[in-house]
Amino acid sequence: MKILILGAGYAGLTAAYKLRKFTDFDISIISKSRIVKENTIFPALLTDDVKIEDTEFDAYKEASKRKINFVEADINGIFPESNEIKTSVGKFDYDILFIALGGAYEENFSKIPGHEFAFMHHTLEGFLGLKNALDKMEDGVRVFVGNSQNSPIEGPSYQVALIAEYLMRKKGIKGEVYLSTQSPKGVFGPIPETWISEAANKYFEKRGIKILKGKSVKEIRKDKVIFSDNTEIYADIKSVLPTLSAPDIVKSANLTDSSNFINVSIPTFKHINFKNIFGLGDSAKSMVPSKTARGAMISAENAVSTLLHEVKGIDLPYYSQGILCMMIGGDDGGILRFDKNNNTTKIILDFGKIYLNAKKLYSRFLVNRAFDVSYHAALSFNYSFK
Repeated sequence: MKILILGAGYAGLTAAYKLRKFTDFDISIISKSRIVKENTIFPALLTDDVKIEDTEFDAYKEASKRKINFVEADINGIFPESNEIKTSVGKFDYDILFIALGGAYEENFSKIPGHEFAFMHHTLEGFLGLKNALDKMEDGVRVFVGNSQNSPIEGPSYQVALIAEYLMRKKGIKGEVYLSTQSPKGVFGPIPETWISEAANKYFEKRGIKILKGKSVKEIRKDKVIFSDNTEIYADIKSVLPTLSAPDIVKSANLTDSSNFINVSIPTFKHINFKNIFGLGDSAKSMVPSKTARGAMISAENAVSTLLHEVKGIDLPYYSQGILCMMIGGDDGGILRFDKNNNTTKIILDFGKIYLNAKKLYSRFLVNRAFDVSYHAALSFNYSFK
């Protein structure tokens, strides 16, 4: 069986490794770069707590060790009716396709009016530009951090706001940090337990961060940010995460629905219409509203478990995606865990310096293992196939 995986991030590599563990299928990964970055640790670049070289590994070498083909190329077309992929180095056919091309951060950021006046705290380039601006802060500076409407990834914004406050305090700079949250409940607003937001808001406010609740970025100008409710805030330094979606190349293949994510069934992550296609990670619909690296890896675990059941008769546990957000905030850190299955709910909210090292150690573990991590601290459950 010929397996084709588009993307070499958290989800794509997880799928490839698990498939290789249980099968001798012909597995190929297509990615625009063989160098993969562990970007959940990028906020630590702002404080020089990690180096760029500590965040990356060569996916081509790691795939080759496991007898997985790796093709460095751009994806130019997806043709599900003919089971073909067109790339910058030629065409590839497949029996099973896994799409793990991320959430189109750059594409969607470029659609924000005035995006050129802000940084995007997701890419390496965005973090390095933001670091340069924060290093040049002076008294009176106003820093704004937030997300566009329907952006399912606020964790990095929380960390950037905390780090900006820390850098001001460390350098003795008098300024203000504003953090907008899409939820009117504030930090961690999408979590159904109200006490979580209340406790998190108190922590951020104690750090001197001004929380703008229920605000989504609509437009950015040189000296201010305009929200979707047409209110605005003046700011000198602005860092914004866009809404996410499947990339345009995936949309053009008619694999998405009105949500702009790959239209998959849950928890199998199999496409609703094309039964030999799986959508993974930030490209696809999720079991929970928030997108995380762990969630991407779990989507791959569940998708491969589905395929193994169908073609090999192997039954493996499924996992709840849940939410796990470990934060670094300069001289302090924190963690939120919210996991739930049919029988159990696990909730942790805590702040402390211990999570600074925990975050860095886990990131190094991910890099050293090239994302080959079998345990995601997620709750398992049994899935009954119809």
